[in-house]
This record gives sequence, structure tokens and C-alpha cells, in this order.
Amino acid sequence: MHRTVLLRAVFPPLICTIAVLWLVWGYLDLPVLLKGALTVLGGIVVLLLAGQRYRRQRSVVQHADGGIYPPEGFTGPVLLVCGDVSDNLFAESPCRTTAQGCYLQVASTEQLHTFAGQLLAREPMMAGQLVVMFRCLPGLHEDEGELQASLKTLRQQVKQLKALSGYTPPVVISGEFSGPETPWMVLRGNSSLVCPPDEPALSFGDWLLLPENADRLPFLSHAMAFMQQVILDELAKVDPLCPAISPFAVVMRTGHVPVTMQALWSQWLFRHTRLLPPVNVITCSPLWHFADPVLALLAPYARPLQGGETGRRVVMVLLLCALAAVGQSVMHNQRLIQRVSANLQRWQAIPMTHYIPKAQALHVLQQEALLLERWQRQGVPQRYGLGLYPGERLWLSIQQAIDTYVPQPPPPPKPEPKAVPVPKMVRLDSLSLFDSGKAELKAGSTKMLVNSLVDIKARPGWLIVVSGHTDNTGSPQQNQALSLKRAAAVRDWMRDTGDVPESCFAVQGYGESRPVADNDTPEGRALNRRVEISLVPQADACQLPDSPPPSSQDGDGF
Repeated sequence: MHRTVLLRAVFPPLICTIAVLWLVWGYLDLPVLLKGALTVLGGIVVLLLAGQRYRRQRSVVQHADGGIYPPEGFTGPVLLVCGDVSDNLFAESPCRTTAQGCYLQVASTEQLHTFAGQLLAREPMMAGQLVVMFRCLPGLHEDEGELQASLKTLRQQVKQLKALSGYTPPVVISGEFSGPETPWMVLRGNSSLVCPPDEPALSFGDWLLLPENADRLPFLSHAMAFMQQVILDELAKVDPLCPAISPFAVVMRTGHVPVTMQALWSQWLFRHTRLLPPVNVITCSPLWHFADPVLALLAPYARPLQGGETGRRVVMVLLLCALAAVGQSVMHNQRLIQRVSANLQRWQAIPMTHYIPKAQALHVLQQEALLLERWQRQGVPQRYGLGLYPGERLWLSIQQAIDTYVPQPPPPPKPEPKAVPVPKMVRLDSLSLFDSGKAELKAGSTKMLVNSLVDIKARPGWLIVVSGHTDNTGSPQQNQALSLKRAAAVRDWMRDTGDVPESCFAVQGYGESRPVADNDTPEGRALNRRVEISLVPQADACQLPDSPPPSSQDGDGF
């Protein structure tokens, strides 16, 4: 039993906390640290509420031990019989169980809420099985105000029962009147049935057609009027503190029940018919007083069902969390639509000719498309799942925009700069052109000069530089003079042979100052004895009369 109480104490706050944390972690945009703090706080709340509920429910169960309960596992209607139950109705036992229902004696109408609380503390699933049966014996009531007070108490207790169980229990009004004996009559809505024992039920009209029932009609009709005007109208009165009661059914019968001449029923019957009810009482079996025919009508409406104030609160928390989750999901989807729409509008607003901003907007759209594609493959995040996720439609719009992108055409190739012609240089061996120590060209040197200087041509803007070099044999002064004379001799040959103006030449003698090899060896000294002829750009060089100075980069000869 204590284990069951513990589960009932822990389960409601645990369910509510799980629902709240599901909302926090799945849908709310909160920092992770705050979510973690809320999770810890939820665990503490569960422990505190579970402990409080466990202590309260355990106390109720302990006080409820030894009470009156239906058989274990009973699933039919459980009728809490209150009102006039002091006539030995439950003489044999305070609990009477049949195949169709179970009657439990409630000592007084004021204890109805307490009695039901003990039942539900022991078995909460019985909340949907509870039925209130108010038994009224008009032959025992002499004060109408006292009867109305008991009916008001009934309304208060039913209101408290609704708060306790979460449901308004069906209310059955049972009335027994002194008069000719009749079977139970069940009045529900506009229909009325007469239920003879061990016989099929008849409509009230068909039952009255039976000849033996003629003398019963006055009693029955006034009994119905009494129930309507004294009891049902009182239950239907408007009261701001107690809601009106609309009975599920009214059951009544007449027979040999106790009555006094001062009773409300005696006064009513005499005032309307000048008849008096029979005062002789024949002892009837207790089963005669139980309205079993109403049990078949109650069966579909009285089933085991979890309820109560705690159940309503749990349902309310779950409903609020679900509504909040749907609202958050809708908001997240709206933000997604607004973000993608803003990116698409920016994309459309940028002209195609603005290539750099267009490429930046394209990159943003591509990132959005990749994100939506990943969600399509791996599953939509939970925060978007309850609000009509528009991912496929947005992805299609983004792809259509990306397909319209026209990349920037490549820039035209830059013209290759004209290659600056490298000045030609010819290196001639001095000993092939001159005798040792001499500056006059040899007789056989002309052919070598022609073959060697075929690429050295006079061009406007180019200066033909002829420079002479010697080895380090002899004095530097003599070597310098010799190199200059040899250079001049080659210049004179080129000038006279090619008819080249004097202005196209420059003659230089360097002597031994610019060796190209080591003078310590015969081979090195042979390389150093040379005449070099090269072309050097110079704007005013080699100009003909009345000719504009050409660019030194022009490689065309004349």
C-alpha cells in the first residue's frame, strides 16, 4: 500500500516537470546554463512536492483503514447512499454489492465529501465510478425547511465532490412514499419506466393500462408532483454558492413505508386529494428498498477513471506546455520564413551588374540552402516540428534564386608587353683581328668581321658601342691606349663598310681594367684580349637629318 501511495505522490509532479523541461529544452531560446539551472530546479521541485504529497496521502490512507469499501477490483457503479438511511436500510451490512453495482452507506449527507475522500485515497481510479444517491422518505419529514436544508447540504457536498474527483458525479434521487405497493419507477428525462421484479420493464403508460393499477394512479401522480415541486425544484434553484443539480435519474415507489399524520407527504396528499396514506406498516425485506433497476442505466456512465484536483492540474500543465510548444514552434517557423524572405529580397534588389554584392548575397543563400538540406537529411529540429515547418518550400525558392545567378565574366587578358630587345653584343678575339701590339686590322680579318657583325645593324635610337680590352701584359697606360686604338679601327671599318654615320658609334678603351678571366694563365689572358661590340638604347643616337627620334624600343632597322 505504501508503495502505491509513493507512486501516486511522485508521478504527478514528475510528469509536470518533464513536460516543462521538454518545453524549455526543445522550444525556448534560452542560454544553456539557464536551461541547466531550470532542470536542477525542476528536480528539487519534484522531490519537495512528492514528499509533501506522500506524507499527506499516507496520513489519509492510515485514517481510512477500517472503513467501508467495495470489493477489490470492483468496476461497476459505486452508489454513496445518503439522506434518510436510518431506518435499518443497511441493517445487515453497510456495503451491499450486486453484479451491477455497489451500495455504500454514508452516515449523513454532511459526511459525503469526507467518505468519498477516503475511498479515493485508497483507490483513485474509483473517481469515475462514484454515484450519489439521495434517499428521501417524505413520510418521516414534518418540516419542509429541514428537508430543504438537507437538499442544500447535498448541493454543497456534490460541489466538493467535483473538486475532489474532477468530475460531477451522477446524482440519483430516490423517493419512497406510503401508499399502494408499486414497482420501482425510473424517471429520466422525458421517459419513465416501470420495472416490476423479474419482469421486463414497461412504459408508465402501458403499466397504467393494467386493470389492477387503477387505484394506484392518484398516489403515483401526486408522488411525482411532490418530487418535482418539493425536491427537484429546490435542487434547481439558483444559488451563487452552490451550483444547481440536475439529477441523473429519479427513482420512486409507493408501498408500506413509515408515515405520520403530520408528515409532509400526509399533508400534501390530504390537501390535494382529501385522501390519507395508509399508516399500517408491513415489514419489508431490506432488498425492497434498493432501487436496483437504476443500476443498468448508470453502468455506461460509471467507469473506473483517474481524476481529482491533482489530475486536473496535471492535465492543465500538460495542455499549457503543449500550447506553449506549438506557439514557440510557430514563432520559430515565422522567424525562419522572415530570415529567408529578407535574404531573397536582398538578392533580388541587387542588380546583376553589381558582381561583388551579388556574390555576397549568393553566399548567404547557399548557406541557407545547405542548412535546409541538412535538416531534410537528418531530421527537422524539434523547435520547428509543431508549427507547419516550411523547409521544402523555402529550399525550393532559394534554389530557384541561386539558379538565376550569372557569374562575373572574366576580365579581358592584358596585352603582353612587347619584349624589349636585348642589346646584341659580339665579342671578337683581338689576336684574330690585330697583330700583337698593333692597332691595324689584319688583311684576313674582313671575312671574320662580316660573319660576326651580321646582327649588329645601325638603327635609330640605338648606339653602337665598340670597346677594346687587353690583358695585363705591359703597362696599364699602353694597354689602355692600345685598346682604344683597336676599338677605333673596328669602328672605322664598320663606318666605311656599311656607310653608317659617325653619330651611330661610341668608342671606348678599357685596357686591362675589365678582365673576364684570370690573367695568370695563357688561356685567361687570351680571353681578356678582345673587342666587344654592342647595341645600347639612346634616344638621340644614329639620327638622320630631318628625322624624328624614334623609340629606343623599336626593333625595326632601316
